[in-house]
Amino acid sequence: MDCRQTRGAVILAGGDSKRIGRPKPLLELGGETLIERMVRQLSLFFGQITIVTDQKELFKGLPVTLAGDILTGPCKSPLRGIHAGLSASSLPYQFFTACDMPFLNLPLIEYMAGFAGVYDVVVPRVGDYYQPLHGYYRRSCIEIIRRQLENERYKTTDFYSLLNVRYIGLAEISRFDPGQDTFFNINSWADYEKALRMLQGKDGPPEAPAGNGDS
Repeated sequence: MDCRQTRGAVILAGGDSKRIGRPKPLLELGGETLIERMVRQLSLFFGQITIVTDQKELFKGLPVTLAGDILTGPCKSPLRGIHAGLSASSLPYQFFTACDMPFLNLPLIEYMAGFAGVYDVVVPRVGDYYQPLHGYYRRSCIEIIRRQLENERYKTTDFYSLLNVRYIGLAEISRFDPGQDTFFNINSWADYEKALRMLQGKDGPPEAPAGNGDS
């Protein structure tokens, strides 16, 4: 049996992309859309990939499961997406990330997976700063998240005190990703331009486009 089938990843794609003005997952990066790049990267380690979104039509044709929020309310929150992603699969735990993080570091993700079978949450923390959308969450979080949202507590890290959490510190992160590129996310056109520069540095200069025969 392919051991990847026992591993699940969830991509949250429910943001409004207000600063970009168009769906961020469809931005092109290195000849593929951002969401295609992320699915391709994650598929190297995870056999089950779920996209949580309220715009399922954007992702038709991708080799993923599509899911929507189960809990509703006036305030959107990544917690709703985590709840939906955990509820969409029977796997005991899954890795969660956001649709605008194009430079995922699979060795770091694999290292974190080694703790996911023991802890409710495995999440990077540098000082007092967390990366809640680069973490593993167990199904044990589902009911706690529901109660958090009912009490209008929308911040993802607020419920960590109720759980058994394994924090991945700077020294551990730096072993795999000294520049912490894996946490880079695209929130603006300036971020997108930076991502293009970062991609060129990682993959080398892009190939010149094929000519059309005109002089």
